[in-house]
Amino acid sequence: MAIEVFPTANDIGGSGTGRTGTEENMVQTLDRYSTQSSILSGMTLPASAVDLNLEVAAGRAWIDGYLVRLPAAETVAITASSTVYLWLQLTGAGDSPPAVTATAWVETATLTNPGNAALVGEVTTSGSAITGTNYEIRRQSAGYIISAYDGDNTSSQDIALGATPRRVNVTHMDGGNLRAHNSAIWPGNATLPTTEEQDLLIIDGGFRQFGASAERLNDGGVTYYFQAWF
Repeated sequence: MAIEVFPTANDIGGSGTGRTGTEENMVQTLDRYSTQSSILSGMTLPASAVDLNLEVAAGRAWIDGYLVRLPAAETVAITASSTVYLWLQLTGAGDSPPAVTATAWVETATLTNPGNAALVGEVTTSGSAITGTNYEIRRQSAGYIISAYDGDNTSSQDIALGATPRRVNVTHMDGGNLRAHNSAIWPGNATLPTTEEQDLLIIDGGFRQFGASAERLNDGGVTYYFQAWF
């Protein structure tokens, strides 16, 4: 059974005038004002599999403002001898959100969002089987995570989170001083800085921190702790 996306100008894979405006999908359309991409329900993963075919359970997701529904389980072939992040992506011409024409299952080696996609989970394989999965790492469009990164002494470093946060706070020790930095860019801002105009910048799928000095956020050999709210 094909994956369904609503709303569309045409039925995916064919022509037409779009999907029927039922009461159910009219109510669901109200949530299109949320631009965060995430799994809403279901789409769970088995703990393992005897081969490289991963079964993603039926469920629903928001991807760039579109409702995406898996009415039945989908089987996805996963690369052998690897640890990958699996995404469900909308494909089509145009800017984000795209003029949707199809969906695709995409693997990445890191949590960097491939674009127009929602994170389904992490999958580990041997040469012939799926040996482990983790779908609890995906962002469900609410809540927060607490983690850390190490400065690499460059002018800036991007930290991939798998989804775009609403706010980020970073703390670290500078000698005997505790320093705290807050992101100043929120979704909806018309213009984002492209240079070192501030310490901390929200970007697509994570955040960017600037500066290779003790007062800033990317000094070599320093561990920085952060909270990211979604």
